[in-house]
Amino acid sequence: MKIQVRLLRDGFPKAVHQEYNPKDLELEFVDLIYLEGVVMDGTVEKSRDPLTFVGHLRSRVEHTCARCLKPVEEKVDHPFEVVYDIRGKEEVDPLEDIREMLILDP
Repeated sequence: MKIQVRLLRDGFPKAVHQEYNPKDLELEFVDLIYLEGVVMDGTVEKSRDPLTFVGHLRSRVEHTCARCLKPVEEKVDHPFEVVYDIRGKEEVDPLEDIREMLILDP
């Protein structure tokens, strides 16, 4: 999902929704498997130069318990807020930031 800056009006939040395939984002590792797609719901709001992107990432994962080494299922519900400097930009691609958030805190 790319955010088209020119389509946003200052001070008017716009709802965004996107579903991602974890395999396409290269999120799966030996001890972490996504059991369903990653759903992102949020809003983007332009305010002159900064663009604020706020939302939640949701999914379900299976990982290996560090104590007993058994598989454990957990829900992912990761709130986020990212601010982009949009001076001179026509679009913003938050994909790498979303991927990084999920890798660092699945």
